[in-house]
Amino acid sequence: MIWGYASPWYGEFCTQDEDRLYARLKFLAAHELRCTGEPIRTVADMADSERDRLGQFLADHDLQLNPQIGFNYVDSDPDTARRRTDEIVDDLRKYLPLVRGRIVQTSARAGHRFDRQMPLEKKLDRLSSALAPLAAACRELGTPLGIENHGDYYCSDLVTLCERTPYLGFFLDTGNTYLLGEKPIPAFEAAAPYTIGTHFKDHRVCPKLEARPLHFEVAGSPLGEGDVPLRACYDLLLAQAPNPDALVMEIEMIRPDDMDATTCLERSLNFIRSLPEVQP
Repeated sequence: MIWGYASPWYGEFCTQDEDRLYARLKFLAAHELRCTGEPIRTVADMADSERDRLGQFLADHDLQLNPQIGFNYVDSDPDTARRRTDEIVDDLRKYLPLVRGRIVQTSARAGHRFDRQMPLEKKLDRLSSALAPLAAACRELGTPLGIENHGDYYCSDLVTLCERTPYLGFFLDTGNTYLLGEKPIPAFEAAAPYTIGTHFKDHRVCPKLEARPLHFEVAGSPLGEGDVPLRACYDLLLAQAPNPDALVMEIEMIRPDDMDATTCLERSLNFIRSLPEVQP
């Protein structure tokens, strides 16, 4: 299991270097965290000397960048999808050793399950067709591909996608279940057997019955102090994830309005350290 930090990158967290990427990496090292996500194109677009410097820094500090990939999986025509897939796989083959990533992250990039632009089943079919060659290539490279529940689809929708798509895993955002009105524990139970990584995030939630239009308020929280059942989720992942020892656990922390980011981080890390068999 490897622990890292995903976002948001508050200003207080990015003071150690003028270059934002290196500021983030130095933040990770300072807090004994080891990974974060980064678009693979960021690395591909660097000059050779920049890539060499980045690779050396990551190796020297035992840090990893987990590549983020994606394109419009649903609406791209077959030729465009093949071209984009080939470009992504080429980038991964070239740069995965340098960034030392353990997994590859993506999201559906296909509206949301309620948008009525296309029947859900048709969207899942198109997503499966587009993701299958990427998932197979990532498996060949030893870095499984995981799709995130990005506040767009139910976990059960993406579990169906994983069932249809060989080698596709789940990247579980623990807080995003509330964005769609999912009950978190059933969502976690469905996702756990496919989960290869997480955005480990908490929220405080409140229905706003007096508001118009009606809505469900989802606010920030230090990890372990909100309404997401993170301990239960962690236990499920240890028991049911396909490879618990290899789980990538990226903290995603949204501070409450009445708390500074540094305090929120300290309280979140204290919660993480209270989990069994975890030493971030």
